[in-house]
Amino acid sequence: MPEPTSPTPPPERLSLRWALILLAAVVAGLLTGLLTYAQSRNWPASLLAALGASGMALVSLPLLL
Repeated sequence: MPEPTSPTPPPERLSLRWALILLAAVVAGLLTGLLTYAQSRNWPASLLAALGASGMALVSLPLLL
C-alpha cells in the first residue's frame, strides 16, 4: 500500500510586507487626493493626483522595504 502523504499547507494569501505596501499606497493616495481637492475644489484633478500618488507608492515602496 502506498504511504499516505501529508497535506500541503495552503499558500500564504498576502505577506505582511505587501499588506503594508498596499496600505501605505492607499494612505498616500487618500492624503494626496484630499489635499488636492481642498486646494483646487476640482475633483477630476484630485482623482488624478491620488491615482498618481498611489501608483508611485506601489512602484517605489517595494524597493525601499
